[in-house]
This record gives sequence, structure tokens and C-alpha cells, in this order.
Amino acid sequence: MAKVKIYNHQKIEPKWQKVWEQKNLYHVSDSRRKKKFYGLVEFPYPSGEGLHVGHIRSYTAMDVIARKRRAEGYEVLYPMGWDAFGLPTENYALKTGLSPAVITRRNTNRYRKQLKALGFSFDWSREINTTDPDYYKWTQWMFLQFYKYGLAYKAKVPINWCPKDKIGLANEEVVNGKCERCGTAVEPRDKEQWMLAITKYADRLDKDLDLVDYPESVKTQQRHWITNLHDWVFSRQRYWGEPIPIIHCEKCGLVPVPGKDLPIKLPKVKNYQPTDTGESPLANIESWINVRCPQCGGSAKRETDVMPNWAGSSWYYLAYVVKKSKSYNLKATNLLKHWLPVDWYNGGMEHTTLHLLYSRFWHKVLYDLKLVPGKEPYQKRTSQGLILAKNGEKMSKSRGNVINPDDIVHRFGADTLRVYEMFMGPFGQAIAWNEDGLVGSRRFLERVSRLAKEKVKNVAIKALPMSLELLVNQTIQKVSEDIEAMKFNTAISALMILLNDFEITPVVSIKFFKTFLKLLSPFAPHLTDDLWRNLGEKRSIHLSPWLRADCQKFNYETVAIVVQVNGRLRDSLILPINSAKETAVNAAKERAKVKIWLNDKPIQKTIFIPNRLINFVVDNKVE
Repeated sequence: MAKVKIYNHQKIEPKWQKVWEQKNLYHVSDSRRKKKFYGLVEFPYPSGEGLHVGHIRSYTAMDVIARKRRAEGYEVLYPMGWDAFGLPTENYALKTGLSPAVITRRNTNRYRKQLKALGFSFDWSREINTTDPDYYKWTQWMFLQFYKYGLAYKAKVPINWCPKDKIGLANEEVVNGKCERCGTAVEPRDKEQWMLAITKYADRLDKDLDLVDYPESVKTQQRHWITNLHDWVFSRQRYWGEPIPIIHCEKCGLVPVPGKDLPIKLPKVKNYQPTDTGESPLANIESWINVRCPQCGGSAKRETDVMPNWAGSSWYYLAYVVKKSKSYNLKATNLLKHWLPVDWYNGGMEHTTLHLLYSRFWHKVLYDLKLVPGKEPYQKRTSQGLILAKNGEKMSKSRGNVINPDDIVHRFGADTLRVYEMFMGPFGQAIAWNEDGLVGSRRFLERVSRLAKEKVKNVAIKALPMSLELLVNQTIQKVSEDIEAMKFNTAISALMILLNDFEITPVVSIKFFKTFLKLLSPFAPHLTDDLWRNLGEKRSIHLSPWLRADCQKFNYETVAIVVQVNGRLRDSLILPINSAKETAVNAAKERAKVKIWLNDKPIQKTIFIPNRLINFVVDNKVE
């Protein structure tokens, strides 16, 4: 038989990404005709290094869930944006002389290109950016509500001062006495700072954890912080942040900027250098500072502190809902009632006591102001484990062990990277990168492509082994349940077992293969859509409904057991459920296909997993 050419990911993946974009395949409607599902991942800070493989693990997981939900008939909101204010961009501006706005635009363009190349089903019409004046207009407006109701105030407080970054830090941003960003030992200083009165909500932040589906470890960490909670140090003495919309008047005191004058935009400056006195670089721009008091009309000055990078991320889940074109309307209560709360939020464990706590507090204030429905912003929260370097160290640029996803997508394909990151180990556990696993994932997809060309035929299911039909239905049930439990590695393992069975079957029916493709499609969206269309389907596989196992095909008195020799699938057999090891092993040894591979060789070890698998380990050196 002539060798079948492996699939060309460099051709297939851009082709289908273009088709999906042209068809607005993942564009979400605000219509209430369908059940809603709001899936959320933590939007990235767009650094100069671009995406790393840790981002991809989280985003692929929620993409798998979002694709399954769409197939189940839900209207799915799965958005993406940029948490783009922050110190690293400002420090880079200091080094290069480039504007932070220019740096941010360049970095977000790169991130967007990388994410699209990975085939994520984001609704890009909802893209947000915390540095967009139309966005931070509302961040400033919300700050004014905090101020109006006595939740934002200015006080001279001891702060953690980072002498290197020349910035005040919240207690949560200090780790073992050092700045979490640069590692410099912090110094105590007394300084006037803007504060948010998060302590007024401490009891509710604790009590309302009972209302949500968070891991117990997350609830424990939050409750621990709620019991050395201090009010939130909310001002930063830097340039690249949201200007605080307050004016200082000698006659009137602190005066809120009128809503009609928002947003207060950052001015263009030549020097972003922070001052040793602790004042923001904005303090040197007299043309921006000097204004008229909105109350008395006299001479006044703008507040020169800016908000922390946590401000924009505290309400971004709302922004995705109310964004229309390039503007936002936080008073679109009908949309907020429809989409909130977020049904499933996945992110890093490192944000449990910072972002997640701040965001819950922010939401509760808005709830009290009758601006949002419900007491909590996120109904369910999960977290992924870290991806470590191959030697088990944490990936970092300084160690030179960061994996560039662009290289992997070019060499192996986006589908391979997606499958590998879901298959590499239990989703909630840290795991080391292993390129051998990446190669294995690529080979799995090549086998799928090869099977489509060699064995998939239009044959009646009745002509196929009964054990195959049973295994197909078991796989539907297994993959469906495992996706919901975020057991992505075992879902893919079940698909690999089914593929093994297909490969030892003389012919595979189109119906069974379409079932296989649909189950694989959330993990490998490009290859599956390509093979689906090659089978004559006119619409995308991602528009086809999710599958349900045919319970009538299940005989709960029997079970299909996979038989392997040296880890390679050689056969399967039907046995009574909960058969004893001796019974199952003896039955497997009598199978003609198994006898060929055992060939009277001594069996060194027999692995038996009840109701699932038998694996004979034999010495292949024996003649």
C-alpha cells in the first residue's frame, strides 16, 4: 500500500481560521432564545515576550468547554482582552524612550495574532483593553461612586515603598518583605494614599463564599486574607495607569471630576521617570495639572496619583457584556441580567488573594448601588497547574527556559499543542514540559488523518464488531463526563483507545468516524473540521450538535475490555462486568489476535484494570 501523506498543518490551520472568521462562527448574540453560558479566562498582561505555554493551558481548557457548550445548544460568551496598564510597560518605556501606548499597541497586536493562530473560539468583537480611554472612563466613573459613598478616601498611612520601582505597594504585593515584581527589599514610608474601604465588606466577602462553587483551597486562602485584611492601597505614583478623577481645590478641598468630563485622559509626556520624593511623573506636567475647580471656578490642581493595575481587571467581566462597537454602557442592565454571573471562570492560583478578592469586593459595591444583579460575579472558579521547564524549574526569561509557542505552532501545529497541553497531566497539577509528549500528540493526530484516508468507508454498523459499537458509546459518555470534570487527559486517553480499536478493525463506518471527530473537535478544531468537510459535510463540525451515548447500546451486565501487548492495542473483548482477573486474562489469551503477539513468549507481567484494560508485558528478545 502506498504511504499516506501526513496532514499539512501549515496549510490546514490558517485555512480554517480564515473561514471561521469570515463566517463569524464564534460571534455571540445577546438574544435570549438560547440558554446562556459565560466562560471566562483571566485576560493577559501583554508583555513584550508574548504568550507563554501557561496561558495556552488555561485558554485551551476553557475553549474545550466553550465548544462543547455551543454544541449543546447554548449561546456562549467566550471573550478576550488585555489587562494592559502596569509597571513593566512603563519601565520598558523608560529604557527605550517609546510611549507606553505605542508599546501596548505593539504587544497586543502580537498577542492577538498568537491567540488567533491557536484557533481559540473567542468572540473578537468583544475585545477590550483597559488602557482604552473609552474603557477607563468607566473605571474612573466607578471610582467616583466609591468616593461618593465613602468607600474611597485619602489618608496618610504606612506603605511598602519599593526603592527600585519607586512605587508604593499594597500588602498583597509584598512577598517575604520584597517587591513581588522586582524582588527588591521594600522600605516602610508614611505617605498620603488613596484607599478603598474593603474592610467594610469583610464579613460579606467571607459569608458569601458559601454561595459559589470555588475549590476549598481557594475559599480557605480568601478567608485567611480576610481575617490581616487592611483597606486597599489604591494609588500608585506612576504614569501608566488610570488617572484618579479628583481635583484639589484650596477653597473646596477634594472635588470629584464631573461625569460629563470623563475620561480624564493621560497626557503625552517625554519623561516617564518617577521621582525620588514619591510623586508621580504626572506632577511635572503643569499644563495637565492646572485646572479650574468644577465647584467654585477657582484655580485648582488635578490628582497626580494613578490607580493600580488591579482597577481595570476588577470589572472587566462586565465590560465584555456591555461592549458595543467601541463604547461601553455599564447601565445596560438588561444585558447584565442576561449574562451574569460568569458561569465558569478559570485562572491561576496566584490570583486567589489579589485579583479574585478585589473583583468580588468591587462587584459587591456595584450590587449595593443596584448596578449589577447578584451578590457574586463568578459562580464557579477553577485553576490550572503551572507548566514547568523540563527540569522541573519554574519557567522564566532570566533562566532561559521559556517555551515559545510560535515555534511549536510552526513545527507541530496548533492542534498538536492544544492536544498536548490537555493530555500532559491532570489539569490542576503542575507538570514539567516534555517535547516527547508533544511528538506523541502529533503522531496521534497523524494517525487520525491516516485512518480517514485508509479505512473510513460507508458501511453498515451491523457489519462491525458489537464490541466496537459498545466502545464508541462508552467513549461518548467518558469524554463528555471528563470535559465537565476538567479531566482532559483521560478524555484524550479514551479517544486514543477508540482510535486503537479503529486501527485494528478492517473498516470503520463513516458514522463512527464522525462521532470520533466530534468528540475530538474541541481539542483539535482545525484537523477535525477539515476531515469533517472531506466526508461531504457542508457546515462546520463546530456547528454540529454534541453527542449523547445511546443507553440502549449499553449492556450493563457486560463491558468492553481493551487488550494490549507491551502497551500496544491488539484486541478487545466483551466480558461480564466485574469479571475476576483470572477470568479476564485467560479469555484474552485465547483471542486469536492476542496469540499472534504473545507467540508463546514468556509473560513478564500482566497489568489488569477491572472493566477497562489488560496489558501483557512480554520479552520481545526471546525467539
